[in-house]
Amino acid sequence: MVNRPDTVYLFGTCLIDLFYPQAGVSAVQLLQREGIKVIYPQAQTCCGQPAWNSGYRDQAREVARTQLALFPKPIPIVVPSGSCAGMMKVHYPELFAGQADEAQALAIAGRVYELTEFLVDVLHIRLQDWGEPIKVAVHTSCSARREMEVADRIESLLGQLTR
Repeated sequence: MVNRPDTVYLFGTCLIDLFYPQAGVSAVQLLQREGIKVIYPQAQTCCGQPAWNSGYRDQAREVARTQLALFPKPIPIVVPSGSCAGMMKVHYPELFAGQADEAQALAIAGRVYELTEFLVDVLHIRLQDWGEPIKVAVHTSCSARREMEVADRIESLLGQLTR
């Protein structure tokens, strides 16, 4: 377990950047609410997973390599996506095995947390329900469930909001 940091990187993912920017803003707000300074490297793009999943290893490495240089400080990298977190934490070590930047990729992989994992396991966030009851549906991604093994963290967070 990591000590409670005061600063983290946020890897916003290409989907948040292009389609769901409010999800990224909400992630920043949750972290800041807990007193965490959030660094958002502006040059970030994609983790490389689309190319990786399609079997294009060289192209995935090229895209991923661009991301490696964006997280130089030895602080957590919080990712609001089980898929992207899984790519960075689980697949970067394989993708960069035997490459000149393997050590850098391993260092990055060792600092990656999916957002709900970070909120529950590192920050021990406590939520209070101040709103009217609503029904929600949760779909846990395969990557959150199988690669990151954090599928129960969202349930833990939502469980704090039931009366």
